[in-house]
Amino acid sequence: MKFYRTFLPFKVISFDLDDTLYDNREVIRTANREFLSRLQQTSQISDLNEETWQAWKDRVAQQEPVLCEDVTAWRKLAMQRMLEHHGKSAVEIQYISQGVMQHFLEFRHEISVPSKTIAILNLLKQRYRLAAITNGNVTPRRIGLNQFDVVYCGGLQGRAKPHRDLFHRTAEYFGVRPHEILHIGDNLVTDVRGAIQAGCQAGWINLSDKSIREFSDATLLPTMEISDLLQLLDLI
Repeated sequence: MKFYRTFLPFKVISFDLDDTLYDNREVIRTANREFLSRLQQTSQISDLNEETWQAWKDRVAQQEPVLCEDVTAWRKLAMQRMLEHHGKSAVEIQYISQGVMQHFLEFRHEISVPSKTIAILNLLKQRYRLAAITNGNVTPRRIGLNQFDVVYCGGLQGRAKPHRDLFHRTAEYFGVRPHEILHIGDNLVTDVRGAIQAGCQAGWINLSDKSIREFSDATLLPTMEISDLLQLLDLI
């Protein structure tokens, strides 16, 4: 455990979800493959592939940047715009998009949370109030994580990280000042910069063998750095 800033007493620990509490990489790759496969089957669009789908997502992100902070709404809108472009009727668009999104979210939640992570959260919950602040679309209870008093998702309850909305909303929910929140996450921009700029404390989980000085996006130092969630138990 390394400290880069003055470490202050805190009452709440908030967590990022994807790639902080579990490895999300293969899950999202599989979910995306399943999404595209189901969309190809149901839409019968012959030239649909990863490249054309990404182009539609990029186009919608440029047109509706704030809406796209909700990653589920972003995916839905990109799919609907693409289907409209290919001449699908409103009824067809609704039928296809609902079925494909349901299929995607099923695979999106095929997450095996490590038993160690669950045990750590259970121990921390005995001492601190816990929250989840995510830019993703995973429902914690659906993957066996029921330790959080509140869950805030970017684009739904406020602007996505690194915007301060969800951090301040968490402080309001618990009736604490921002610096009484310790936010834990793997991303130096959305988690570390977002938390620090919101007045919270930030714990960066560094899952690499690199020093923080080797990351170009480390524009703001975290309060602390850990290499394993287990180190958080030293705070109890």
